[in-house]
Amino acid sequence: EPRAQRDMMLRSRNTNIIPAAGGAAKPGQDLPVKRAATKQLQEKVIDNTNGAESGEPKPKRAALSELRTQLSSNLVLVSARKGLTALKKTENGEIGRKTRTNSSSEHGSDKSSPQDRLEILEDVIEEAAKVEDPCPEYDYDLEMKGHIFDVPDFAFDIFVYYRAREAAFKVSGYMDKHPKLSKDSRAVLVDWMIEIQETFELNHETLYLAVKLVDIYLQYAKKAVSRSELQLIACAAVFIASKYDERQPPLIDDFLYVCEDAFTRQALEEMERQLLQTVAFDLGAPLSYSHVRRYAKACKMDMNTLTLARYILETSLMYYEFVSASESKIAAGAFLLALKMNDQSAEWTPVMHKYSGYKAEEVEPWMWELNHMMYIRNSGVGVNGKLNTAFQKYSHEVFFHAAAVPLLPNLYPMDRPLSCPN
Repeated sequence: EPRAQRDMMLRSRNTNIIPAAGGAAKPGQDLPVKRAATKQLQEKVIDNTNGAESGEPKPKRAALSELRTQLSSNLVLVSARKGLTALKKTENGEIGRKTRTNSSSEHGSDKSSPQDRLEILEDVIEEAAKVEDPCPEYDYDLEMKGHIFDVPDFAFDIFVYYRAREAAFKVSGYMDKHPKLSKDSRAVLVDWMIEIQETFELNHETLYLAVKLVDIYLQYAKKAVSRSELQLIACAAVFIASKYDERQPPLIDDFLYVCEDAFTRQALEEMERQLLQTVAFDLGAPLSYSHVRRYAKACKMDMNTLTLARYILETSLMYYEFVSASESKIAAGAFLLALKMNDQSAEWTPVMHKYSGYKAEEVEPWMWELNHMMYIRNSGVGVNGKLNTAFQKYSHEVFFHAAAVPLLPNLYPMDRPLSCPN
């Protein structure tokens, strides 16, 4: 395409931007750019065992290291350059064309029109009104009456509705459908998606939605997905999630650049269409990130505790064992774990029960499972133990060195597999 046209695309937002890392451009090639951080802070990685700074302050990590270079030679994703550049419908077997419905929802609805969703919401609110308020003397939303952006008149009902909709987006185990994939390949992919989120400075909601889209796509794929397709699927998921949640989403050229043209523009556009059809164009998936933020606000917790809970949740994204987890329950488990890591005497209060919808006995199994997960991650054993993007991110002072906070004692032996509590 003409040079002038490409210059306009990459991009008109070149105020407050810096070139992506990686040196000079190839002859005749313009470098896409990423938005500059509000602050350029040096990364001081904190030792997770004793809280001391390890080594000299390190500069903030450069833009993306390419996905395939993160992988060991005997591990997962083969060169993404193979098999993606000529992706066509006939080659991928119309993957993901099956339209997902809400038939699995506990409300039994197989419709998704606005009117049907309104009826579901009314039913959910009516059922929730019958539940005894565990803390009637406290009303966070009433206190926030003047804050219109928190929509206090509807916030409680919104999160009740989110919990009700979880069943419509539930992901069950799908790995058996894809012989060429593994838990390790998915972990590496999600680690790379975290790096994309950090590089493009996207909202965290964008990351969580993108991971959910990848899992839903893999569950409903009509044919087995190969390792070489994963990078394309992830980019399409991040692209869709960005357009859903960001004011200024990355451009297609940005994804092509960071992936070194491992696939074509047409391939990414086709995968975007397939992903949207797979989720029936319904991108309003409940996300654990939204729930944990709600819990922290309602309970008036400090940013240190919320950031620690976010670190735990972000780490859990890499573990295939949690793909079927209830978003609201795993968020509650991460929140309680963060509370106890900062103060072991902390308890699950009636306020937390009220705004999460769960009693302490429902949340504690999730807390201990996530605590066990963090021990496994910190052990350095296996692929997940070697993926450090989230750890390095939350070792930064911007994130209150959350990765350095000591864990609770582990109730389980280290060789015990992870699983979703009932």
